[in-house]
Amino acid sequence: MAHRIARVARLRFFTLSTLLALLLLTLVAVSVSIGASMIPLDKVLLCLLRIECGEPARLIVELRITRTLAALLTGCMLAVSGVLVQGVSRNPLADPSILGVSSTALAVLSVFLLVDPTLIAYRQISILIAFSGALLGYFLTTSISLVAGGTGLSLILSGIAVSALFSGVSHILLFLVQDKLRHPYVFLLMGSASRVLSQDLVYLVITLALSVAIVFAFRIPKALNAYLFGDSYAAQLGYRVRVVTTVSAFVASLLAGSSVAVVGIVGFIGLAAPHITRILLGTSDHRVTILLSLLTGSSLAILADVATRAISIVSTRGEIPLGVVTSVIGAPFLAYLVIRGSRR
Repeated sequence: MAHRIARVARLRFFTLSTLLALLLLTLVAVSVSIGASMIPLDKVLLCLLRIECGEPARLIVELRITRTLAALLTGCMLAVSGVLVQGVSRNPLADPSILGVSSTALAVLSVFLLVDPTLIAYRQISILIAFSGALLGYFLTTSISLVAGGTGLSLILSGIAVSALFSGVSHILLFLVQDKLRHPYVFLLMGSASRVLSQDLVYLVITLALSVAIVFAFRIPKALNAYLFGDSYAAQLGYRVRVVTTVSAFVASLLAGSSVAVVGIVGFIGLAAPHITRILLGTSDHRVTILLSLLTGSSLAILADVATRAISIVSTRGEIPLGVVTSVIGAPFLAYLVIRGSRR
């Protein structure tokens, strides 16, 4: 019986992985073709294969590929970060932005940009600074939560307070540096893949690959499965709870901080992607949810980025930030989770 259940679970995982991968490829193709200048899908394919591609079309396709890959990688990073944060906090409503990780990352980066605006051109330094800010946010949130009792509710409320504080700090710093960094800083504040350069993708790829490698090297998925049933249960199975939580927080902060440094604050993907994955899989097993969340998060991010360009076609005000669209998508989903949880 157990063997049959495991076989059905594996079949479901591979089926969903295939379907989500096909969906992701479709969204990538649509993302490259849509914009101010529409390019048919067949011409996009010919251009990618270097069969037939004029100079204007080639430049447009290359720019859109960079932007599409930036959205894809950002979605992957936020999804994995969301899975880890929800696992560590044992709270299904937690994500990097709700716990204040994203806002503190941007606030700390803002301070350094105020001192030296040229730092925005050095992605390695920007990512390191934003990562430090993300760690600071997680430390503040968990510290306040422990003082308030250490419950899941206190963690969420502490995160909201920290997020509100540092979001306000970021807005204040925006006024101070607006003469030095206008549009780039504004888009960091609200998130956008439109200003990502091709060389920035290298840092996102390295960060994501390193983070996933750390997660599986430390056996974090299995440890989080045990951790969900309590510290004592995880310890009885041989897992060092402090190591599990520290490594998970480190990786989640690294992912969130890196995405903030390159793309800016993009909310709700870290919340929605893990939940959608669990609903599709019918399980909370971190060994599969982390992997499948990579596809779910990237699909959500590209879908939101396509929506920003579709809106810009009919708008005379230019393009709206990516973070605005993800908030519009994610806020109703958050309300659904709250209602669903209250009925249980």
